[in-house]
Amino acid sequence: MKKYIFIVVGLFIFISIANEIYTQVNKKDAKSKRVECQEHSTMFEKVVNKELLNTLQKSLKSGSVDVEVTAQKSTYMKSKLFEYVKESDIKDNFLKLVNKNRDTKATAKVDILIYENDKKDPGKKTAKSKLYAGYLVLSFNIQSTLVYKIQIDFMDDKGRDVQRVLECALNSAKTIK
Repeated sequence: MKKYIFIVVGLFIFISIANEIYTQVNKKDAKSKRVECQEHSTMFEKVVNKELLNTLQKSLKSGSVDVEVTAQKSTYMKSKLFEYVKESDIKDNFLKLVNKNRDTKATAKVDILIYENDKKDPGKKTAKSKLYAGYLVLSFNIQSTLVYKIQIDFMDDKGRDVQRVLECALNSAKTIK
Protein backbone atom coordinates (compact mmCIF):
# COMPACT_ATOMS: atom_id res chain seq x y z
CA MET A 1 0.00 0.00 0.00
CA LYS A 2 2.85 2.41 0.90
CA LYS A 3 4.49 1.56 -2.39
CA TYR A 4 1.40 2.67 -4.35
CA ILE A 5 1.14 5.95 -2.41
CA PHE A 6 4.80 6.73 -3.23
CA ILE A 7 4.18 5.92 -6.90
CA VAL A 8 1.08 8.16 -7.05
CA VAL A 9 2.83 11.03 -5.24
CA GLY A 10 5.93 10.63 -7.43
CA LEU A 11 3.80 10.57 -10.57
CA PHE A 12 1.94 13.69 -9.43
CA ILE A 13 5.20 15.56 -8.77
CA PHE A 14 6.62 14.46 -12.13
CA ILE A 15 3.49 15.61 -14.03
CA SER A 16 3.49 18.94 -12.17
CA ILE A 17 7.14 19.62 -13.00
CA ALA A 18 6.69 18.55 -16.63
CA ASN A 19 3.64 20.82 -16.96
CA GLU A 20 5.56 23.80 -15.54
CA ILE A 21 8.47 23.22 -17.91
CA TYR A 22 6.08 22.98 -20.87
CA THR A 23 4.36 26.23 -19.80
CA GLN A 24 7.67 28.10 -19.49
CA VAL A 25 8.98 26.84 -22.83
CA ASN A 26 5.80 27.86 -24.68
CA LYS A 27 5.29 31.12 -22.83
CA LYS A 28 4.90 34.18 -25.09
CA ASP A 29 6.98 37.18 -24.14
CA ALA A 30 7.09 40.77 -25.41
CA LYS A 31 9.05 39.66 -28.46
CA SER A 32 6.78 36.75 -29.35
CA LYS A 33 5.52 36.40 -32.90
CA ARG A 34 1.76 35.88 -32.79
CA VAL A 35 0.96 37.14 -36.26
CA GLU A 36 2.81 36.16 -39.46
CA CYS A 37 3.76 39.76 -40.30
CA GLN A 38 5.61 40.06 -36.99
CA GLU A 39 8.21 37.57 -38.29
CA HIS A 40 9.64 40.28 -40.54
CA SER A 41 10.32 42.92 -37.88
CA THR A 42 11.49 43.39 -34.36
CA MET A 43 8.42 44.28 -32.35
CA PHE A 44 7.19 44.67 -28.81
CA GLU A 45 3.56 44.70 -27.75
CA LYS A 46 1.68 45.05 -24.51
CA VAL A 47 -1.95 44.94 -23.44
CA VAL A 48 -2.34 47.59 -20.76
CA ASN A 49 -6.09 47.38 -20.14
CA LYS A 50 -7.59 43.99 -20.91
CA GLU A 51 -11.13 45.09 -19.96
CA LEU A 52 -11.25 47.62 -22.82
CA LEU A 53 -9.55 45.40 -25.41
CA ASN A 54 -12.82 44.12 -26.90
CA THR A 55 -14.16 47.69 -27.21
CA LEU A 56 -10.95 48.75 -28.94
CA GLN A 57 -11.11 45.88 -31.41
CA LYS A 58 -14.76 46.65 -32.26
CA SER A 59 -13.82 50.30 -32.86
CA LEU A 60 -10.96 49.29 -35.15
CA LYS A 61 -13.17 46.93 -37.13
CA SER A 62 -15.95 49.52 -37.51
CA GLY A 63 -13.59 52.35 -38.41
CA SER A 64 -14.62 54.40 -35.40
CA VAL A 65 -11.12 55.80 -34.91
CA ASP A 66 -9.24 59.10 -34.67
CA VAL A 67 -5.51 59.22 -35.40
CA GLU A 68 -2.75 61.59 -34.34
CA VAL A 69 0.76 61.26 -35.77
CA THR A 70 3.94 62.79 -34.41
CA ALA A 71 7.48 62.50 -35.66
CA GLN A 72 10.79 62.36 -33.90
CA LYS A 73 13.67 63.26 -36.21
CA SER A 74 17.28 62.31 -35.64
CA THR A 75 19.40 64.92 -33.87
CA TYR A 76 22.99 63.70 -34.28
CA MET A 77 22.75 62.96 -37.99
CA LYS A 78 20.99 64.81 -40.79
CA SER A 79 17.37 63.72 -40.93
CA LYS A 80 16.55 62.08 -44.26
CA LEU A 81 13.52 59.90 -43.53
CA PHE A 82 11.04 62.76 -43.44
CA GLU A 83 12.01 63.86 -46.94
CA TYR A 84 10.18 60.69 -48.04
CA VAL A 85 7.68 60.02 -45.26
CA LYS A 86 5.07 62.61 -44.27
CA GLU A 87 3.06 62.51 -41.05
CA SER A 88 -0.13 63.32 -42.97
CA ASP A 89 0.47 60.34 -45.30
CA ILE A 90 0.86 58.00 -42.34
CA LYS A 91 -2.39 59.30 -40.86
CA ASP A 92 -4.27 58.98 -44.17
CA ASN A 93 -2.88 55.49 -44.78
CA PHE A 94 -3.86 54.30 -41.31
CA LEU A 95 -7.38 55.70 -41.69
CA LYS A 96 -7.69 53.89 -45.03
CA LEU A 97 -6.59 50.66 -43.36
CA VAL A 98 -9.36 50.91 -40.74
CA ASN A 99 -11.91 52.05 -43.34
CA LYS A 100 -12.62 55.19 -41.34
CA ASN A 101 -16.32 55.98 -41.43
CA ARG A 102 -16.40 59.77 -41.29
CA ASP A 103 -20.02 59.77 -40.09
CA THR A 104 -19.25 57.62 -37.06
CA LYS A 105 -18.18 59.28 -33.83
CA ALA A 106 -14.76 57.95 -32.90
CA THR A 107 -14.62 55.72 -29.87
CA ALA A 108 -10.91 54.91 -30.18
CA LYS A 109 -7.86 57.10 -30.61
CA VAL A 110 -4.57 55.90 -32.03
CA ASP A 111 -1.43 57.91 -31.37
CA ILE A 112 1.34 57.08 -33.81
CA LEU A 113 4.94 58.10 -33.22
CA ILE A 114 7.30 57.69 -36.14
CA TYR A 115 10.84 57.64 -34.83
CA GLU A 116 13.86 58.02 -37.05
CA ASN A 117 16.80 55.96 -35.85
CA ASP A 118 19.65 58.34 -35.10
CA LYS A 119 22.58 56.19 -36.21
CA LYS A 120 25.15 58.77 -35.07
CA ASP A 121 23.80 58.93 -31.52
CA PRO A 122 26.83 58.31 -29.25
CA GLY A 123 24.61 56.19 -26.98
CA LYS A 124 24.23 53.58 -29.72
CA LYS A 125 27.29 51.45 -29.33
CA THR A 126 26.38 48.24 -31.17
CA ALA A 127 26.09 47.68 -34.89
CA LYS A 128 22.74 45.99 -34.34
CA SER A 129 21.25 49.20 -32.92
CA LYS A 130 22.12 50.97 -36.17
CA LEU A 131 20.56 48.45 -38.57
CA TYR A 132 16.99 49.70 -38.62
CA ALA A 133 15.83 53.00 -40.17
CA GLY A 134 13.30 53.74 -37.44
CA TYR A 135 10.26 52.43 -35.70
CA LEU A 136 6.58 53.14 -35.21
CA VAL A 137 4.97 53.22 -31.79
CA LEU A 138 1.20 52.92 -31.86
CA SER A 139 -0.77 53.62 -28.69
CA PHE A 140 -4.41 52.51 -28.88
CA ASN A 141 -6.73 54.35 -26.47
CA ILE A 142 -10.37 54.19 -25.45
CA GLN A 143 -11.67 57.29 -23.62
CA SER A 144 -8.12 58.52 -22.90
CA THR A 145 -7.20 55.15 -21.39
CA LEU A 146 -4.28 53.29 -22.94
CA VAL A 147 -5.45 49.80 -23.94
CA TYR A 148 -2.72 48.42 -26.19
CA LYS A 149 0.71 49.57 -27.30
CA ILE A 150 2.96 48.18 -30.03
CA GLN A 151 6.39 49.15 -31.34
CA ILE A 152 7.63 47.82 -34.68
CA ASP A 153 10.90 48.56 -36.47
CA PHE A 154 11.13 49.40 -40.15
CA MET A 155 14.29 48.94 -42.18
CA ASP A 156 14.09 51.14 -45.28
CA ASP A 157 15.76 54.57 -44.97
CA LYS A 158 13.16 56.01 -47.35
CA GLY A 159 10.29 54.49 -45.38
CA ARG A 160 9.06 52.23 -48.17
CA ASP A 161 8.16 49.56 -45.60
CA VAL A 162 6.21 51.87 -43.27
CA GLN A 163 2.88 50.89 -44.87
CA ARG A 164 3.60 47.21 -44.22
CA VAL A 165 4.48 48.03 -40.60
CA LEU A 166 1.23 50.00 -40.17
CA GLU A 167 -0.75 47.06 -41.54
CA CYS A 168 1.06 44.69 -39.21
CA ALA A 169 0.41 46.90 -36.18
CA LEU A 170 -3.28 47.14 -37.00
CA ASN A 171 -3.54 43.39 -37.58
CA SER A 172 -1.76 42.79 -34.28
CA ALA A 173 -4.18 45.08 -32.42
CA LYS A 174 -7.20 43.42 -34.00
CA THR A 175 -6.07 39.89 -33.12
CA ILE A 176 -4.49 40.16 -29.68
CA LYS A 177 -6.39 38.40 -26.90
